[in-house]
Parts: sequence; C-alpha cells; structure tokens
Amino acid sequence: MSPDPDSVEQWLLGFVQPDAPRGERALLASAQLLARLGDPQDRVRAVHVVGTAGKGTVARLVAASLRAAGGSVGLHQSPHVHDIRERFMVADELPSWEEVVAVIEEIRPHADALAFTGEPPTFFALTTAIALVMARRAGTDWLVVEAGIGGRVDATNVFGRADVVTAVTAIGLDHTDVLGPTVAAIATEKTAVFAGRTTAVLGPQPSFEAADVARAAAVEHGVRLVAVAATNDWRHDAEATASAVLAELDPSAPDPVFGSQPGRYEQVNLPEIRPSRWIFDGAHNPMKLAAFVGPLRSEPGPRLGIVSVGEGKDLDGCAAAIAPALDAAIVVPFGPSPGAFGPLSHPTSVMADAFRAAGVADVIEATDADAAVAIATARSEVSTVVVTGSFLHLNDVRRALLRHRTQIEGT
Repeated sequence: MSPDPDSVEQWLLGFVQPDAPRGERALLASAQLLARLGDPQDRVRAVHVVGTAGKGTVARLVAASLRAAGGSVGLHQSPHVHDIRERFMVADELPSWEEVVAVIEEIRPHADALAFTGEPPTFFALTTAIALVMARRAGTDWLVVEAGIGGRVDATNVFGRADVVTAVTAIGLDHTDVLGPTVAAIATEKTAVFAGRTTAVLGPQPSFEAADVARAAAVEHGVRLVAVAATNDWRHDAEATASAVLAELDPSAPDPVFGSQPGRYEQVNLPEIRPSRWIFDGAHNPMKLAAFVGPLRSEPGPRLGIVSVGEGKDLDGCAAAIAPALDAAIVVPFGPSPGAFGPLSHPTSVMADAFRAAGVADVIEATDADAAVAIATARSEVSTVVVTGSFLHLNDVRRALLRHRTQIEGT
C-alpha cells in the first residue's frame, strides 16, 4: 500500500458497510481481529472511557497528563474531525502515513481473512485495532481508549485485564435506536463494561437516573467507584474526571488543563478576515449542545451559528438547546458524495424551521459549506462564528474557511 492519505482511506472505507453489524456481531468481529493480532489491548494498563458526552475530552486530557509525566501513551479516539489519524495517536502529533501503512500491513491479512468468512470487522473496529497495534509497535507505557456509541457490545469492550480503569462521562439520550429509549437503559449498556474490572471513575452526571445505574452496576460487579463532584462548566467537569483517573494511574502526573482540541471547543482565530473568531464543536445532541451554551455565552457577540444536524437526531431539541447562544444561524446540509452512502443531515428547510421555532429570527439556508462561509464572512457585524451540530460537517466548513482565507490573501 502506498503511504498516502487516499490509499489508506480507500482501504479503510472498504470496510464501511451500508448495514454495518451492531451489537454482539460487531463486538465478536472486533475480538476475533484483536485475538489474531495477539490482543494488543492487554499489553499494558489501560483507561477505557465510556459515556455520551465528554469522552473524547477526558481521553485527551488523561493522555496529555500521562505524557507530561514522562510516559508514552497510545490514544484511540472517535470520530476524527480533520484527519483520520486523530483516531490512532502515540505522541502529541499525528503519526506519519508511513507508520500508519506499516500497521495496516500487519493487520490487513487478518482483516481480509475475517472478511472471507463473511464476518469482516467494522470500520470502527478496524481503526481501533490500528490504534492498539500502533501503540504496541511504539512500546507505549499506557493505553487510553475512547469507546464508540455504546459499552457492553462496543468494539472497544475487549480488555482482558482487571486493572483497566473505566471512566464514565455524562450519560444522556443519544443513539436510542441502538442503546435503548431511556437514560437508564443507555446507562445500563455503558456501565456493563464494569464486568471483570476493579476500579471506575464516575464523572458528573446530568441525571440522578444515570448515577443510580452506575452505582448499582459497580455493586453488582464488585467495582470500587470514585465519584466526581460536578462543576458548572463541562470543561471543568472533564478536568476533574481526568484528575480522578490520573490519581488511580500516576499521582505524579500534572493536573489536566483543558485546551483547544479538534472539534471540541476548537478555537480558530484568523485576524486577516472578519469575523476573525471561529469556534468548532461537534456537539450533536441536546445534552451536549446545552453544555456548549454555557461557555459560548462568554464569547463576544453578535454570535452566528453555522449549524447542521444529522437526520437521526432530535432536531427540535438540538435547536432549542443552542438557540439561546445564537443571534443568527446559517443551516447547511451534509452527506456523502453522489453514488456513495453515509449519514445525511436533515433538509435545510426543515432545519431552518426548527431554528426559527426555537427563537432564532435570523436564519439563512446555505447550499454547502463554501456558501455558508461566504455568507458568514459578509456579516461584518458578527464577532464570533460557531460551527456546530455534528462532527460530520466541521471539516467541510473548516476547509471552506481556509479556502476563503487563501482567496483573500491572493487578491
């Protein structure tokens, strides 16, 4: 395989399935692949981060502090925002494409063999395996693994060691078609990963229901549960949760400090254009968007949102959650290229109606990310642009913004 982005992504996307298996079948395929690879997830002590909101932030904070203490850390996150290599990192920077290809060449025969049996690993299981094998090849001291949408049958629930520290971030309603229709059902699925482990950290929960389920699961599985007190800011909640995890792993590690992360309150300042302040955040359900509103209100106004919401999401709830922080909104669609399959946004007309109903009087429909950026940069009165609603359109808007900047610099 050629060490270039197109070759790597083409091979990985070959494992994206229109009706990808979920649940037990997906977990089994993941476990089979990792068993063929020598179970790299059990080589060193690990942190397994589950939850609905804040998983990626807590995972990055833990990894950063362990590195600052002198350790080498393998980090798996999803989804990626700007570059697929965000899913498999060892150092603070993205791995080279040559490193990625070397790992893929180790994994490829096993993935192909499973595909031949009719039970190929999913795209997510494959990227998880890449992260774990990359960490093994680098000889890392720690592993930090962010779960996907679930817990019990998530492709990351493959650890065989009892000393895995589980971190549970805020649990709420999302992916109800897979995890169940209630917070209690979702919490039950996510905290089922306590089985076979000894220690878990329970981050601040937005509902007593989720906390009660976590406590009951800890008792059921004999797990010592460390509860973290809530703050009034999701970023501080993440820091506190990461601190509790680090206390279990390496008390000498420095206190974690939230910084700009890809797609998680990612701050981009471009003084050569107006508006110059842009914030990218992949919040994609009402709970995440409501938490996002807190710090967003401290940003200078007027604030303009470039927003897109996936068709399977609670559009009215999302609009109602983010509307109080917006003075105006541009709704923009996302979706796969023609002839391909993949997630879609709600139609722009439907999104526009939802945001008007939520109290945003100034709502504009854009045909694509370039049009949205053109509209936003023509609004000279705007101080802050907020790109949110889904991880799946952040990169489109960011690329359109950078193209716009290049055009300005070339004139």
